[in-house]
Amino acid sequence: MKKARIVVVGKVSKWVQEAYIHYEKLTKRFARLELIKLSTGGNLNKENFEVIRIREGKKILEKTLGMPVCLDIKGKSLSTEEFAKFIENLTHDDVTFVIGGPTGLSDEVLERCRYRISLSKLTLSHEVALVVFLEQLFRAFKIINGEKYSY
Repeated sequence: MKKARIVVVGKVSKWVQEAYIHYEKLTKRFARLELIKLSTGGNLNKENFEVIRIREGKKILEKTLGMPVCLDIKGKSLSTEEFAKFIENLTHDDVTFVIGGPTGLSDEVLERCRYRISLSKLTLSHEVALVVFLEQLFRAFKIINGEKYSY
């Protein structure tokens, strides 16, 4: 993988943006990261969640390059080492990792994703999921390159 595009739905706070910058610097010797932030698909208090997911799904698919991988609570759970092997075995140069917003991912996006990975059985906000994912991606690159990753 030469480029990892990360599409995240929902507001990204300053602390999360700072975390992204931190991990972007750490991983730049392994792959180029690109963060795409999308707004939610509607008013969560007034609109049907399925309608919101469908709107978001269209925006997500417009921003997907290469092979899409969904981060989804119903996806496959992997250890850090298994995740590293997964990353190492990706055959595409460009991969888009997708993190849904508060209502989750649309069926259309989930069907399009070649792989679904769960970061936890716990429900994580899109911001926490992004930070956890960035940490695991960095650790995966360290493992792939034979470097110590637990410090």
